[in-house]
Amino acid sequence: MKLLTTLLLSALVFAGLAGAVYAAPGFGPGPGGLGNPALMLEHMADHLDLTDEQRISVENILEAAKPEIEAIREQAKANREAIHGLDPADPAYDVELNTIAVSNGELATTGTLLAVRVRNEVAAVLTEEQIAKLERGKERMKKRMQGRFNRD
Repeated sequence: MKLLTTLLLSALVFAGLAGAVYAAPGFGPGPGGLGNPALMLEHMADHLDLTDEQRISVENILEAAKPEIEAIREQAKANREAIHGLDPADPAYDVELNTIAVSNGELATTGTLLAVRVRNEVAAVLTEEQIAKLERGKERMKKRMQGRFNRD
C-alpha cells in the first residue's frame, strides 16, 4: 500500500509539473510554462531591444522548436488524461501508473533539454550586452519568485 501511495503521489506530482511547465503560455519553467514562442519573442524583443535581424533569427529558432514543444504538450495532456482514467481497483493499476510516471519523467527531461537548446541558440544571436541584461532580468525574476514562495 505504501508503494502504491508513493507511486500515485509521484505520478500526480509529475503530471502537475508537466501541466504547469508544458501547458501554460510563455516559455521555460514557472508560471509562463513552455509553449508560446511568440510571447517569449515579444518580451525578449522589448526587454533587450533586439534588432530586426535578431528578431527574425530568434523567431526562426522558436518556430523550429514549435513542433517539439507541441509534441511535449500533447503527450503531457495525454498522460494527465490517462492518470485521470485509471481505476485504482484494476489489478494492472500499479503498472499503468508507473508507465505514465516514467513517461512524465521522460517528458520533463525532453522539455528541459529542449529549453536549454533553444536558450543556447537564442544566446548565440545576442550581443554580450544583451546577454548581461537578460541575466540581470532573470535574477530579478528569481528574487520575485522566491518572495512569492517564501511567504508564511
